[in-house]
Amino acid sequence: MEALEFLAIIILIIAIVILLYYYINNINPNTMNKLRNQMSSIAPNSNEAEKMPGGRLNMNQNSENSSMGEKIKVKFKDIDMPSFNTDSFSKKIDAFLDNKSEELIKDWSLATKDDISVLEKRWEIANMNLESLEKRFNEYRDYTNERIDSVNERLSKLEENK
Repeated sequence: MEALEFLAIIILIIAIVILLYYYINNINPNTMNKLRNQMSSIAPNSNEAEKMPGGRLNMNQNSENSSMGEKIKVKFKDIDMPSFNTDSFSKKIDAFLDNKSEELIKDWSLATKDDISVLEKRWEIANMNLESLEKRFNEYRDYTNERIDSVNERLSKLEENK
């Protein structure tokens, strides 16, 4: 079960990466410009802070780094996504599954409708054979009981004659 769980996790990670890829490709150009502007305002300019000769940072730069967390406040609701469409992604996933369905069925040992119909037919045949066997057994039991009764009668007659 561990290998199956590992495979499921890998598939989920791949799906997330694909979703992010399509999200980035489908972002509206205006939204992309807003995102670039916000990111450029977050990144420190090299002109603002100077390094000390020993490689240490200037005090001005340290105070800017402490407010970096405050500058990163990009929320998804602030980004307009009218052009982001999940239909294209769904279609590509469906096409992928259609192409790879035979492999998935074989690798995961999945049952198909054909497999289930074959099993149903085999069950019906086994059920009919079972019914015929039960009928034959009842006939044999009745015949055997009759024979036993006749043997018992003959035995009782023989015992009486002795």
